[in-house]
Amino acid sequence: MSEFTLYSYQCCPIRPDIPNNNNEEIFPDELEKADRKALDNMNVHQELIDKILTADLYRHFENRKENSRTGKYEMRLAFFYNNKRYFFKVLLPHKGSTGNSCYMIRIANPKRTTREVDFVRMLQPDEPSALVIIDNRKDQQRILIEHTRAWKDTDAVRNILQSCLGDVLRKHYNLGLRIEPVWQKNTFENVVRAYGDRIKMVEFDVGYPNMGRTGNNFLNPLKESLMNTYAAGTVRYTLPKASDLGIKKYKRKRGEPINPEEEPRKTLCINGDEIDPVMMEMAEHCRANGRNTKFGLVDGHQVNLMRVPEAQLRRMTPELRKLHEEIGEVFSNYTAKLSEHVSNFDGEDDLFSRVEQTVMEKLNELKSAGV
Repeated sequence: MSEFTLYSYQCCPIRPDIPNNNNEEIFPDELEKADRKALDNMNVHQELIDKILTADLYRHFENRKENSRTGKYEMRLAFFYNNKRYFFKVLLPHKGSTGNSCYMIRIANPKRTTREVDFVRMLQPDEPSALVIIDNRKDQQRILIEHTRAWKDTDAVRNILQSCLGDVLRKHYNLGLRIEPVWQKNTFENVVRAYGDRIKMVEFDVGYPNMGRTGNNFLNPLKESLMNTYAAGTVRYTLPKASDLGIKKYKRKRGEPINPEEEPRKTLCINGDEIDPVMMEMAEHCRANGRNTKFGLVDGHQVNLMRVPEAQLRRMTPELRKLHEEIGEVFSNYTAKLSEHVSNFDGEDDLFSRVEQTVMEKLNELKSAGV
């Protein structure tokens, strides 16, 4: 079985820069027109992504590559990122198949490796690749990136996709693109259970809303406000200065005894078995959208519900590393496993139907589970 890391991608409208020739004042109707274009494109952002990955694919990503066998140049597809070309091929849709807004592409990472034959060392090209599966069906917006030797971290592939696809969306449609890892389900509750008596602050990075499958019960007014203001919102729960008064009021409401000599509370009233439903919905919204949720602890530490990159882990002090180990799952992405015949697929006609069926079953499984 091959392992894939799950990501979620989100779009947002970008207020474009209006040319201001001769230092003249920008007219409101020009700004309104540009805003309307961005918002109109935002309403069909998934259709635009479909267009980029099908009809306009060669328009945006066509590039020349020398054939290693014939020495002739051929027109290929490539992402250009950090002054380097990453050639890729589309495996789904495949020869007339529509793909149903689901895509499989294989991205290569060109390198030079040293081989030794008969005591002679030679530099030879090496182009290991990773499989990327994109689910652009309505309100799904998921990406699965394969773990291979091509890259040390799947975030490297994420960065290529975010930069290159995002550049097309920004230049042609006034839309921004953000791709973030999805963290494990139930992680929020696990952290609350582990640190409930030490949590003094919870902060949710809600983000710009553009996916209808989350946050529809309590967050609708907030989502509408963020859309109207082009904002990516942050909601923070923290204790007021007179927190002891709030705790006493809370206890009276629940009929609990009040000790007049009790010290002011320093942590939030939150536990893993009885979490406020609005807070729970915000946590699930952030998880499904790959947005961060941050906990502040009374000892000054912070717990972030997102994966910490390997490079950052290496720079951590022993104390912080121990804190991460205590949490365990909190800092790991949601991963999925697919059969080897999927990861080894290179576009062969006789294997396509089997591979397509396996991929769609996995994507539907993620959809049904609400991951």
